[in-house]
Amino acid sequence: PLGANIMFDGRSLVTHVTDATGWRVEYPFVVLTPDTELEMAGLVKGCIELGLTIVPRGGGTGYTGGAIPLTWKSAVINTEKLEGMGEVEMVSLPGHAQKIPTIWTEAGVVTQRVADAAERGGFVFAVDPTSAEASCIGGNIAMNAGGKKAVLGGTAPHTLAPWRRGQPRHRW
Repeated sequence: PLGANIMFDGRSLVTHVTDATGWRVEYPFVVLTPDTELEMAGLVKGCIELGLTIVPRGGGTGYTGGAIPLTWKSAVINTEKLEGMGEVEMVSLPGHAQKIPTIWTEAGVVTQRVADAAERGGFVFAVDPTSAEASCIGGNIAMNAGGKKAVLGGTAPHTLAPWRRGQPRHRW
């Protein structure tokens, strides 16, 4: 149903007007909550065709203002339902002689779940923001999150293997 993932109601708009900063600039025009990553490319394409500024959002725990709509012609795409995730796998990656430990996740996976999976596999996930129980992996990557372990392991983008990006003209 249309109302399940495309929201114009006041409650949805007001809960997506700010992040942990508390700053409020503009209410978004619409809030979109895809159920699967397969929906993402179509949403991005539709927003571009409508001239809407896209504001990606996960848990809304950031203190940088990255999830705040700056114009009323904004579409907030909330990725919190994108919670698919695997366990640690040793994967052969181009440019590496040895297999690399990886965890496949979607953007809405809560950071602590990834840290727990890494620990179960005998590894440490270095990204450790204070909001690990609420922040999402997509936001960690978008905001270059680090935390207290980042000195040794780097920030979120340093932990990435090649990943897929949603592009309006791209077909998976």
